[in-house]
This record gives sequence, C-alpha cells and structure tokens, in this order.
Amino acid sequence: MEEKQRPDHFLAIQVTDKQIKQNVRELQNVILEKEKHLSNAMVKTDSLHLTLGVYHLEDEERVAQAAEALDRFHSKLKISDFTPPCLNVSMVGHFRHQVLFASVARDDGLDVLNNLVKDVKKSLETDGFVATDDRYTPHITIGKMSTKLRKLGIRRIEPTHYEEKKTTYFGKQTAESIQLCSMTKPMTESGYYHVEHEIRFLVSDNSEDQ
Repeated sequence: MEEKQRPDHFLAIQVTDKQIKQNVRELQNVILEKEKHLSNAMVKTDSLHLTLGVYHLEDEERVAQAAEALDRFHSKLKISDFTPPCLNVSMVGHFRHQVLFASVARDDGLDVLNNLVKDVKKSLETDGFVATDDRYTPHITIGKMSTKLRKLGIRRIEPTHYEEKKTTYFGKQTAESIQLCSMTKPMTESGYYHVEHEIRFLVSDNSEDQ
C-alpha cells in the first residue's frame, strides 16, 4: 500500500461572522484568566475556519490542477440548484483535551454541509486528488496544545477553565465559499491563510474575506 504523504493544503470554509469571532475571543479570554500560559495555544480569531479535507499537493502545477478540479466541481453545483449551508455554531467540544473547538449544531445546515463535503471529496477523487486523512468531524478550532506548552508541563486544556462557557451559542455562519488554503505559505496581512483558489457560493457586502 502506498504511504500517505504529509498534507500541505486544506479545503476550508472561512469564518467571517463577527459574532462568532467575538464569542470565541471571549471564551479564549475566560480560559486565559485561569491559565495565562495557554495564550500560546489560542487560535487567532481572524484565522478561524472549518476544515473540509486535507491534501498533499507537491508543486505549483499540482496546485493549479486542484484549482481546476474545484472549478469543475463548482460547475456541477451551479446546475444542481445548490443552496449553501447555514451553520449554527454552538457548544464547546474537545479532542482528548488537546484541541478545543466550537461545534456545528446537528440540524439541517449540518446535513447540507456533510453532503457538500462528501460531494467535493468525491469530485476531487475523480480528478485524482485523494485526501491524506479520511477523518472528518465538523468543528472550528479555538485552541490546541503545542510542544512548547508540554515542555512547560502543561499537558491539556482543562475543562474547568471553560466550564461556564461550555454551552455557548457562538453564532451563525453561512458558507460563502470553499477555499483551497496553503499550510506552508505565510499568513496574509489580515491574519488568514494564503488562499490558492476559491469557489464562491454567494457574495456578501459585509464579508470579511480577503
């Protein structure tokens, strides 16, 4: 079996909703009041996103081919009367206390999102782009542990640090696009990832996109 390669790009839905960003910031501040060293673990709110899949694209030619594949998927959506999912972001969750995240509520919006993820992955596979990791749990990362923190003796993000915020309703995010983002290129001046390509579902005047 061919060994899976390390991902260097990912598909994302960017969080542009100001209420979600503000509520995430407030939660992070509550945690930092309990343990200031965790500032190193907190994700900057301008980089908040929902990951749909991770990929290895070895060179710029492969990135360009992936962009073309996304455009072909976009064309399919346009003729399928696709309506972008509206996601209710609610409740705080975690992965083994190493990653803290805002959950996507289980409702019709999540069903549309899950189908979108399944369809875009299938479409890209048809064009020769297979995700390096099959796992998919819709979430928006708020904080994550690092090697630096472990060296300080901090092993996890304690649930008692955010107990009073556990049931937070963060806000509502309509998926405006799917972005192909780089994990290796420098972040933009706005604090978001370098976007290699984007297929847009709708245009909003108050969007905070790049």
